[in-house]
Amino acid sequence: MSGDLPIRTSNHAITPADIDPDAFKVLRRLSQFGYHAYLVGGGVRDLLLGRPPKDFDIATSARPTEVRRLFRNCRVIGRRFRLAHICFAGGKVIEVATFRAAPDHDEDDGPIRDDNEFGTPETDAVRRDFTVNALFYDPVTDEVIDYVGGLADLADRRIRTIGDAVVRFREDPVRILRAVKFAARLGLEPDDEARRAILSERYALRKAAVPRLLEEIVRMLWQGAAARSYELMAELGLLELLLPEIAGFLGRPTEEPWKPLRGLLQALDRRHNGEQQHSIGVLLAVLYWPLYQAIIAELPDPDGPKLRKLAETLVAPASVRLRIPRREIAVLIASLEGQVRFDQARRRKNTRVAFARSATFPGVLDLFELRREAETIPSEQVAALHMLARESSNETGDLSALVDFDPFDEEDA
Repeated sequence: MSGDLPIRTSNHAITPADIDPDAFKVLRRLSQFGYHAYLVGGGVRDLLLGRPPKDFDIATSARPTEVRRLFRNCRVIGRRFRLAHICFAGGKVIEVATFRAAPDHDEDDGPIRDDNEFGTPETDAVRRDFTVNALFYDPVTDEVIDYVGGLADLADRRIRTIGDAVVRFREDPVRILRAVKFAARLGLEPDDEARRAILSERYALRKAAVPRLLEEIVRMLWQGAAARSYELMAELGLLELLLPEIAGFLGRPTEEPWKPLRGLLQALDRRHNGEQQHSIGVLLAVLYWPLYQAIIAELPDPDGPKLRKLAETLVAPASVRLRIPRREIAVLIASLEGQVRFDQARRRKNTRVAFARSATFPGVLDLFELRREAETIPSEQVAALHMLARESSNETGDLSALVDFDPFDEEDA
């Protein structure tokens, strides 16, 4: 740790009014009973960046059982490390964690296994992933506390690991994807050391827990910075590891095949509202659509079975590699083939109704609407799909809200 650290500063833009009232109540009560209690992590980072925090997490010197004694609305969870969840009306949960100790490990130890030791604010900060995620806010003194240089990194708009980047990525390879996610979402850049470590350690992702990989791949698609996230993934050689079929088709972000994907990702970003709006299957279909579309364009007269077989073949490697749930694979395949099938289905009423009433039709609509924002789609195709949506709504009564009707469709003008 630098000789200039820790820093305690009241020169910041955080005010009590910025903090969730229930989180502030928890902080105040813990302090009243003699415990250190700080707002920590992403909530502090986002407030300093002028962004509304998604979560208000708290770190404290109180042990989980001590927290439970102070709050009747508290339940203690977790095995590897006990956490206190304080529950409020409307399903709101304020997470309270006891300061953790720094783990004992060296460069060759690999993944951290021991999470059960309690520690101090300093040890808790040092064990976090990136400096910008390791800042504390003390509501008693109205100070931001920085043990790791996170304030300087925020000012310089950079993502930097705490400690040796190679070691930290070896401990937990998923931190590589988190570095990309935070850089893209917050408008930061990985520093030179982090970039070098990502390039040298990226193959460790093959040893990471697959559900966590899929979670990060999907999160990058719906958290409002999908376009930049996937450009960074390509620049750093991560896309070719996780989705080589797509990476091989796209090439570098400056190349022509990226244009349609970038348009779709930007459409996703414009729809961002802080919550996941699309299913995993539809989000992954966004990534696969430009490749699928390019292959379809080379086929002379693709019929339904060929369309489906192509989609199945295209996504099969990723379904195994990332263990994508079967129901999401079904949505992914249907969303891809449905972009072409709907134009065929609208010509015959029986086929049209069956297609519109299928369980995967909402996914087809979702991807179509994203394409509509990203591409120039002929007005007759827009009107045709909206007609199918209306027919489906008339039959089932539950899909009308999925389509914003288009001015091209004169019946709804």
